[in-house]
Amino acid sequence: MLNIDNIDPIKNFFTNEKIQEKVFSFLKKNNYQIINEEEYLDRSFDINITQGKPLPQIKNVGFLGIMSIKEVNSIQEKRTFKKLQKQITRILDNRCAPITIDRNGYIINGHHRYDALKILKKKRILVRVLNLNASDIIDVKLSASDLMKIFKYHQLNSLNISSFKNIPELEQETLKKIS
Repeated sequence: MLNIDNIDPIKNFFTNEKIQEKVFSFLKKNNYQIINEEEYLDRSFDINITQGKPLPQIKNVGFLGIMSIKEVNSIQEKRTFKKLQKQITRILDNRCAPITIDRNGYIINGHHRYDALKILKKKRILVRVLNLNASDIIDVKLSASDLMKIFKYHQLNSLNISSFKNIPELEQETLKKIS
């Protein structure tokens, strides 16, 4: 494992020195660990939700809304600098997709976006909320596309996220303003 004081892996993916410094500072401050030249770990993720099992990549379904990034929680440990770089670029270009979360704020899809949004100090973020617990879909034997078909019409009965504000489907111009 590489020492968090070694900024070299970050330099391999980010040419802008200000972004390099933001990424480095974020990793160091938030209990992340660089494990090799391409990957890093979130040491504060919640292992109790999925026992480390990956979730299907469910996207574009659920109730669209905005909420405080402070109420979103990570359940994935391993990340890559390449995907982080891609998400930072998308955010800076106002092309950030919503993060898919469960009804308790746990990320189902969007851990690299979450890191990128935090690195860029975004306070309110665009999310899609599914009316389930992330742990509920661990043992389901359906593909992500099959799950997305099911969740397309899934209704929201209750929500434990206090800052979530449900908004109707947004036009592209509105989406840009939120980021």
